[in-house]
Amino acid sequence: MMSRMSSAEFQPLSIEVGQGPSGPVLAVRGEIDTVTAPQLQAGVRQALPGAGRALVVDLSGVTFLSSAGLSVLVQAHQQAGEAGCELRIVTNSNTARVFALTGLTETLRLFDSADTAREV
Repeated sequence: MMSRMSSAEFQPLSIEVGQGPSGPVLAVRGEIDTVTAPQLQAGVRQALPGAGRALVVDLSGVTFLSSAGLSVLVQAHQQAGEAGCELRIVTNSNTARVFALTGLTETLRLFDSADTAREV
């Protein structure tokens, strides 16, 4: 998993909501851990109703991803499927490694680029 930054370098979680051609885009920045995972869950919960074809969660600005964050994303994948929507997750090199180590690359739809995730 990703190594955690010291408390002096801690980056609180921020989520910016935008709109892409296929549906909403959540641009997530900072650390996703047990403290901030509920914030991500709330953002997904707000964006999912009426999301259209897809909900993009852009993790390219995420510096730490814990199992709590992974759990939120797996639940979001299930909820999106039930709503007839596709969850698309944009990764960076660190988050991509976490998904690969946990075997979630077979379950979740992952993208290297936010542009690609928005357009597909």
